[in-house]
Amino acid sequence: MKRRILALLLPLALLLSLGAQAVVTDEGHDDPPGVYRIMEAEAGPLLPRSRAYSGQFADVPVGSWYYDYAVLGYEYGLFEGRGDGFAPGAEITVAELLTLSARLHAVYAGDILPAAGGSPWYAPYVSYLDACGLLDPSIADYDAPATRAQLAAIFALSLPESCYGAPNASLVDDAYASGRYITDVGEATPYQPQILWMYRQGLLEGMDPTGSYWPDVTTTRAETAALVIRMVDPSQRLTLSWAVAPAWSAAGKTLASLVEAPQSVDTAPAYDDGDALDALICRMLAGGGNTIELDYPKPLAASDAQTLARIFSERVKRYCEQMYNSVECQYYLNSGHALLSFYATVCLPPEGAAATSQERAALMDAAARQLAQFRDETTAQAIAVHDALWESGVLHAGMSQTEIARVYYQWLCEHCAYDADGVNDDYSISHIAYGALLRGSAVCDGYTGAYNLFLKLEGISCRALSNSSHIWTVAELDGQECHIDVTWGDQGDEPNWDFFAMSEEASRQAHAW
Repeated sequence: MKRRILALLLPLALLLSLGAQAVVTDEGHDDPPGVYRIMEAEAGPLLPRSRAYSGQFADVPVGSWYYDYAVLGYEYGLFEGRGDGFAPGAEITVAELLTLSARLHAVYAGDILPAAGGSPWYAPYVSYLDACGLLDPSIADYDAPATRAQLAAIFALSLPESCYGAPNASLVDDAYASGRYITDVGEATPYQPQILWMYRQGLLEGMDPTGSYWPDVTTTRAETAALVIRMVDPSQRLTLSWAVAPAWSAAGKTLASLVEAPQSVDTAPAYDDGDALDALICRMLAGGGNTIELDYPKPLAASDAQTLARIFSERVKRYCEQMYNSVECQYYLNSGHALLSFYATVCLPPEGAAATSQERAALMDAAARQLAQFRDETTAQAIAVHDALWESGVLHAGMSQTEIARVYYQWLCEHCAYDADGVNDDYSISHIAYGALLRGSAVCDGYTGAYNLFLKLEGISCRALSNSSHIWTVAELDGQECHIDVTWGDQGDEPNWDFFAMSEEASRQAHAW
């Protein structure tokens, strides 16, 4: 192939995008979240500017977030636009991306591309990429809109690796390994290595604060323009500022994230079908809600509403770390529809506090808001304790689940006291994990809720088990199911280890159920 020294003027009826919207880097602009505006920097572009822009794109308004990218693309000779303008919001096709990739590589390498024309129109560009060994054979259907995953695969081959410096490599690797960033890209995602490569090079930062990539979504010409400019001009590449906690940190976890949502639920469960009841509760908890709607084929009576409130109140105790321990059931005359609302007794208004239905509704809304605050504060405190134990080395890699569970058992015994006055007071805060972790005072459901919260932050499977007067933990530690009663373990000056990791037989001897 013949080579020439200067970059070609490249007619390109395309271009392109990959959303990089999230941070404004200069003062005085109202760009959408995530947009980085062009700023001057010392590092120079890989290509020379071959012409000056003078308003060639009527559909690229001054002040738009993509204005600078479109203008620079034109001045580098990369973008010619479409017949109706630049078309910034139009989807870009696989053929257009391949054509752009061929032109980028040819300009950088000093190659002369084959003349355009023929059928299909993009054939010369595809042939060029194939001859250079830059055509990914797994990408087909050139006339279809390109996905973001395909965009990564194509552009990862456009310029040699020497054009990049991977400024974000360590941060991206740590963030991705933490499981809290780029969570929609996994080993099964097409072109996963190329997608992660783009983050490492500072070509993008993702579509939300956790760096989501949206690999199956199509991309626009304006978005791709931003990406291309970062490819050819190192000064425009992004320096990521993600706050990546250590791998052991529980930062960012929520009560909802500790529950796995079921794939399906039965909205008319039999009253004695524990699995169906659990599925409904787990869907609610995983979604961060506090209501469940049921639809039975026959009208419900007041007795049905009472039964539903009772069985769901009992069943939700299995997840006492979530701090729901009271359920109200609203049913509708001549209807099988019911609405279950979950609360904590400590937040409920006292009997007779409301004279009208509107007043009661306002009080119940306030109760829900107060419990939401308690839940957030409790989770934050549990995470702080969790991370402090890891940072101090009390918890460390290589410990068994039993050893980890033992640490939390001892921690609660040392930092919480049994509230004898609150045991018979349904409105006491000692009945929820907030009391144990924020007040240092609890009864059995407060102890068990706090303990189960700790275990679930560690990824240890557990549930609460109760009888008519007591509640404790059943956990799977190192493949063995065992019972743990931290409440009874904290009845003296020192932890009583007889109630830690009991067999079912030993637990039955201590608790009747």
